[in-house]
Amino acid sequence: MQNVYDSAHRLAKAIRESEENRRYLAAREKVMADEKAVEMVTDFRQKQMEYHARQLGGEELGDEDRENLAKLRESLEFRPEVREFLDAEVRLVQLITDVQGILADSVSLDLEGGGPSGEE
Repeated sequence: MQNVYDSAHRLAKAIRESEENRRYLAAREKVMADEKAVEMVTDFRQKQMEYHARQLGGEELGDEDRENLAKLRESLEFRPEVREFLDAEVRLVQLITDVQGILADSVSLDLEGGGPSGEE
């Protein structure tokens, strides 16, 4: 029987060595070398978090809010290094989300069912 922690470390290493992570790290390095690009990404993320917090608080975002966020995202698209970074980040997060889903499915993790195997 394999030690779960050993398997987890092997999985972590596989993710670290994945093409998605290599692309993310290379893109992040390019962005970090450009102060204006870092500022643009930081501003975009702050605005995203602000809107998300408002939504979690029960506030409905208006068309103007959505339009402002879309315009901000659009302005990032004009900077190839920023666009590449954000795309690479999305791919890496998707990889991790997929792995998390596989792990949750493997133990029948179902928060709505009431128990670990979906039993109430």
